[in-house]
Amino acid sequence: MEGLVPQKCFLAGGTKEITMELAQMKCIMYKAGSPPLIRKETMDLLGQVPGWSLQGGHLTRTFTFPDAATCIAFITEIAGFSAGEGHFPDICMKEGRFVDVLFYTYPAGGLTLNDFIMAAKLNEMGKTE
Repeated sequence: MEGLVPQKCFLAGGTKEITMELAQMKCIMYKAGSPPLIRKETMDLLGQVPGWSLQGGHLTRTFTFPDAATCIAFITEIAGFSAGEGHFPDICMKEGRFVDVLFYTYPAGGLTLNDFIMAAKLNEMGKTE
């Protein structure tokens, strides 16, 4: 299929090659105790989500908007697509212009593929600083 490139899929129990863009993947349910990604996997995936960084073990990005109403609309949009994936970020609006979005898989106690899938989906929505 055109447009699909090989990506490593980091699921509990090891890695396997798949051919799907992160933004096209679906989140899976993680159970308490499922292992998070190892550092190498995290760094490999971080390169696939431009604009995102690691802070305090969370995958994070700050988005800038002209006003509070636009921030609230953005937060509502994130909530809608997150519900469809079953994976929700931590979100914080600051100064009525900035929205911090942080992904972390609490049941796994760290970052998982789900966090990077959601970051890629958010990037694909065309939300840029």
